[in-house]
Amino acid sequence: MTDPSPPKDSEPEGLNPDLKKGHDAHYAEDQHGSTPLDTISVTKQGPAVWPVIWAVAVVVLVAITLFLIFA
Repeated sequence: MTDPSPPKDSEPEGLNPDLKKGHDAHYAEDQHGSTPLDTISVTKQGPAVWPVIWAVAVVVLVAITLFLIFA
């Protein structure tokens, strides 16, 4: 039975064969940045207004539709 995987020395052909896979040998775990969740801040906002606006718009549009159908 033959092995369908390519040899380890050959680069796989992709959409752009000019792109080569590389490995940074100088990278160490202490070089990464901080976790984004450690520096995030969220300000407390007041009550959400958009759901109320959408509810009013839906009620008005349904009322107009019913008026146009039955009037």
